Amino acid sequence: MQVRVVELFAGIGSPRKALEKLNINHEVVAFSEIDKYAIESYRAIHNDYVTPNLGDITKIEELPKCDLLTYGFPCQDLSIAGYGKGIKQGTRSGLLLEVERLIDIAGEKGNLPKYLILENVKALVQKKHRKDFDIWLEKLESLGYSNYWQVLNAKDYGIPQNRERVFVVSILGEHKPYEFPEKKQ
Repeated sequence: MQVRVVELFAGIGSPRKALEKLNINHEVVAFSEIDKYAIESYRAIHNDYVTPNLGDITKIEELPKCDLLTYGFPCQDLSIAGYGKGIKQGTRSGLLLEVERLIDIAGEKGNLPKYLILENVKALVQKKHRKDFDIWLEKLESLGYSNYWQVLNAKDYGIPQNRERVFVVSILGEHKPYEFPEKKQ
């Protein structure tokens, strides 16, 4: 089975690279990125000059059908080093609301992705922003997703940097409960 993937806020395509490293049979059917340097890097790293870039998420009318949707939305309004405004309309981190809009449209059309993967800064689950995070998880649950989340540190998985990130794996419908990988130490 081939997993059809859409990467929102694609950057250089780290989710795609992870799927490759895990030998998961997949096809990226579209990605969304607006930074011209990230787009150039994405295309060069993956030697892919044909997959459609959907561009600005606020202008996407509908997601292509996919099995997996990845969305590492901007963290500037969440991170300790950032603006601290949270997930609100008009903020960069508020672009999560555009993901919500697109998922709602997919749901209305009966095309919800089976899997969603969110990656963002640890501050998303800390006191200041935890309410927004919980509201997001409740929204996904109302659509039929089960959510599994954990803060992981890159240094625990063979990456030479101390970088904590929250990951949320959301799975639609009945499934075996998801378990995050053990630390590699």
